[in-house]
Amino acid sequence: MGSIELQNITFSYGLGDEEPLFADFSIRILASEWVAVVGPSGAGKTTLLKLIKGLLRPQRGTIKANSTILPEGALNHFAACVFANPENQIVSPVVAEDVAFALENMGLAPEIIQTRVEEALSWVGLRQRANDFSHQLSGGEQQRLILAGALAQSKSCLLLDDPLSMVGGFSRREMLRLLKTIHGTLACTMLHTTHLLEEAIVAQRLIALERGGVVFDGSPYDFLLDRKLIDYLGLGVPAVVQLGELLAESGLTEPGEVASLEQLLEVLTVLQPKKDNEEK
Repeated sequence: MGSIELQNITFSYGLGDEEPLFADFSIRILASEWVAVVGPSGAGKTTLLKLIKGLLRPQRGTIKANSTILPEGALNHFAACVFANPENQIVSPVVAEDVAFALENMGLAPEIIQTRVEEALSWVGLRQRANDFSHQLSGGEQQRLILAGALAQSKSCLLLDDPLSMVGGFSRREMLRLLKTIHGTLACTMLHTTHLLEEAIVAQRLIALERGGVVFDGSPYDFLLDRKLIDYLGLGVPAVVQLGELLAESGLTEPGEVASLEQLLEVLTVLQPKKDNEEK
């Protein structure tokens, strides 16, 4: 279980009469659903996660976690949260100790903590660095460390704020595959924000925010069809998606068949023998 529901939320950071960031905002995330949230800076992506976690409280409206209203001032104990800057979240000097920190606060037995720490570090590929100092890790490794800490808590919901912001190139693709594996294996509800469309389209559902309002809520494929909205939000269409569209226009693939590097490689593997046979 890990459903999330925001009902008629109004939230403002200020105390004056300025326009609120969210006004009469409602949204529902189903249990075990993977939802990506995109939008320009200031759209409310990070604020949305903080409201769901209970780090911020709305001036009006209700927030439900697993159909239970989140009391005012209480944290959402069904959700683990990972924010974009890992340095602000690392609390222990040693890698394994950092993952164990939240578990110790939960009052778990030492043997359970040890098992969970080892499993979580294995998930993110950091088990061999369990005894290293946290500050010795690269930015991408620190981001994976924070993710390990969230996984170790075994929450039904993962809230990830731009989780690949400090990871690039091949490591970014590896992290995307890791997120897919986490969601598929743990069947947890996963809500992640990103400023890159190539990350968002791997989710099951895509929500686009603009000035605290929902301007799109549907499948990533349908979102890719709305180029005016993509341009308006300042999001670039991934190169692999553009190449996939060219292949579809040439009749070599079906529309929407290629939206990731893995899908492109799979299609090219199928097309190559076909081309060789035609030449013979």
